[in-house]
Amino acid sequence: MRKIFIILMLLPCFSCTDWLNVESEKSVTYLNYFKSESDLEKVLISIFGYEKALYAPANPEAFGYVGLLCDDAGARKGYKELNVLDFYSNQYMEGWSRYYSLIYLVNMLEENRYRFENISEERTDYWIAQANFAKALAYFTLAQKWGEAPMAPSTESIDVVGKSSVEDILQEAIRCAEIALSLPTHENLTDANGEAVTSKQYASLGSVHTLLANIYAWMGGLYGETSYWEKAESHASQVIDGKVGFYKLEGDIKSVVNNTLGGNRKSDETIFTIEVNSQDDNKYSSAWFSAIYPGQSLIDYPYDHASPEALETNTDKPRILVNTVYNIFLEEKDQRRKEYWKELGEASYEGSTWEEDPETGDWVEVPVTIISEYAFLNKWQEPIVSSNPDIIGEEGRIPLLGMEGNRVIWRLADLILLRAECRARLGMATAVDDLDQIRIRAGLERYDESTNLETLRREIFRERERELFGEGQRYYDAVRNGYLKELSDEYGALTDTDIKNGALYLPVNSNTLLKKNPLMTQNTYWLWRE
Repeated sequence: MRKIFIILMLLPCFSCTDWLNVESEKSVTYLNYFKSESDLEKVLISIFGYEKALYAPANPEAFGYVGLLCDDAGARKGYKELNVLDFYSNQYMEGWSRYYSLIYLVNMLEENRYRFENISEERTDYWIAQANFAKALAYFTLAQKWGEAPMAPSTESIDVVGKSSVEDILQEAIRCAEIALSLPTHENLTDANGEAVTSKQYASLGSVHTLLANIYAWMGGLYGETSYWEKAESHASQVIDGKVGFYKLEGDIKSVVNNTLGGNRKSDETIFTIEVNSQDDNKYSSAWFSAIYPGQSLIDYPYDHASPEALETNTDKPRILVNTVYNIFLEEKDQRRKEYWKELGEASYEGSTWEEDPETGDWVEVPVTIISEYAFLNKWQEPIVSSNPDIIGEEGRIPLLGMEGNRVIWRLADLILLRAECRARLGMATAVDDLDQIRIRAGLERYDESTNLETLRREIFRERERELFGEGQRYYDAVRNGYLKELSDEYGALTDTDIKNGALYLPVNSNTLLKKNPLMTQNTYWLWRE
């Protein structure tokens, strides 16, 4: 597994997003750099560092909490309620500067291509393609999170830059992704030393097609145009049908938990992932849990607390009821009931109650076993705990710091269900075949209900809820399908005007607006609520 770190020597001494604020810069050149492939790979590893900060942060993004299926979002419930104070909170408000830092590095690499020495055109194209995949992913995420966003100019520009339209940002993401279509399949990737690449954070032909499938599906949801669903279906089929690399579903759900999501970190089901491991992260001085998936905020017993009782009064923590889980995973034979949840409906703790003694008439306290009404997520099963005696302290409670496993962005089950949605939108009978692949792997029977377009699309959405529970896609699934009521009553009550004004996007970080760029304006929906 490759160590990911930021190469500080590659970063200029000024902010690479100052163009957003119209502040002057001085030109930076790289006269003694780009003399070998390893120099280019170091830039890519720096880009990987930004990817990790953006796509595997220590706390879930706002929309991760909005999309999290739970009964009580705890301290994060304001996100589901569209509470302006939560979205404007300095601690949790998301900014886009790191996306533009990533884009800056890609632009810097492309602009200095003429300086590359001792590198063949083929390998030059390879590293430029790797970088453009990351740039395409960044622009796609900007469009999903903020809608309108700036288009980064050249690295030496000091021109005033305002926002570009959502469509322009998405088209730029497509342009960059199509540059990356020159990449080989994952099995044929090599690093700067000519050795085989094992990390799936390196882009491959399969991950590029998966990105394009997601972009076009998002555009299909935004604009309702059949051509976008057709393109999304086509790109997804390239991956699913094995034309752009070898990908295969794990044989059962337990293998998904252990191999795809867990500490094994090796699975043919994985398409694109962010490397997260102890080699890169020194957690010795940390005392806090890193939830790199939204669902990990539901983790409690038996990893964080020895007894289920601790969750009963913890109103700050997101919680989900056992009955809610049963309503999501409706069928008892669904393997995900067992593998995704710890002792579902059986987790208990010792308590007491008062009963009247029939002989004396006195009320006496008697021990009882209490079955917890809450469910405990067990989709990630390998805890990382502190070994630092200063952190553990005299009380001896060992803090839970995280769960083993990479941050999987896309896996094959996700893509198969996305293609099912595309095919349902296109009226293709094979949509059910895709749905059944995931159902059968989970131990369920084939889908035999109505194939009416809306009924089938809703069932595919439900299957994505089940299969991808807690992995971070649900907010975007709901928005793409127009199922806002699924997120919360507040989202369901949004008017067409609210949505047109940007209610489904994040507000622009106030730090950006406080700078000197007169063209940088706030999202209208949030401006009216400041």
